[in-house]
Amino acid sequence: MHRTAQLHFRRLPPEAQRAALWRLAWSGLSPEQIALRTGWSVEQVRRAMHDELTPTYPPWASRADGLASRA
Repeated sequence: MHRTAQLHFRRLPPEAQRAALWRLAWSGLSPEQIALRTGWSVEQVRRAMHDELTPTYPPWASRADGLASRA
């Protein structure tokens, strides 16, 4: 990515940044390649993508729902 594209990426809202990261990952790029294109560090890329995969509800809530449906 050129410097202007990196600056544009950094000015995007967080949701759009995460969407762009996922599009780059789905295209087959590694976190290292994504970091080079976005201007972020590899750790920032991994953290942003990992945070996206983390469920927004506590894991015990889904288990309790599953147990309640069996009763």
